[in-house]
Amino acid sequence: MIEQLPKLEAWHDFYVMVGSGAAALTGLLFVIVSLGPHVVARNTQTGVKAFVSPIAVHFAFAVVVSALMLAPDIPAMALGSLLGLGGFGGIIYMAWTDAHTRWRNTNLPVLDWIWFVALPFSAFLLVVGAGIGIARGASLGPMGLAVATVLMVVIGIRNAWDVVVWMTRDEHGDRG
Repeated sequence: MIEQLPKLEAWHDFYVMVGSGAAALTGLLFVIVSLGPHVVARNTQTGVKAFVSPIAVHFAFAVVVSALMLAPDIPAMALGSLLGLGGFGGIIYMAWTDAHTRWRNTNLPVLDWIWFVALPFSAFLLVVGAGIGIARGASLGPMGLAVATVLMVVIGIRNAWDVVVWMTRDEHGDRG
């Protein structure tokens, strides 16, 4: 197992960049929410739970994955297991969020449903597969994890922009 770890070192700069970007974007998300707290408070079921919290989870997940990938001397089996458990936890979170929010009552367009539900679910599934691959020493494991991590950041950026537009429209009473 120890001979697999140097291959992971080649991903160092990638995870420094992705993790730093995701951390900065998490901070910006808090700024966005603080600029419109009355809009978020007024729409707790369809605002915070359904849209803002999952964005924070996606960014935080990218930060945690980056930190795990940068941590030295984690055996491949342990690293893969942690990643697989994290991905499984993300799947459970997405299912819980779907069950406890009112997405269905928001008239969410199909394209938004893809970005807020289907793609995050797919990314978490990919993390589970990548974790299994890393634990087993498969060469595609780190690549799959990289794709899933970038996908999480891209999903978060796109969805954060959608929330900003939504907050601006709701602020001005234009919900159309």
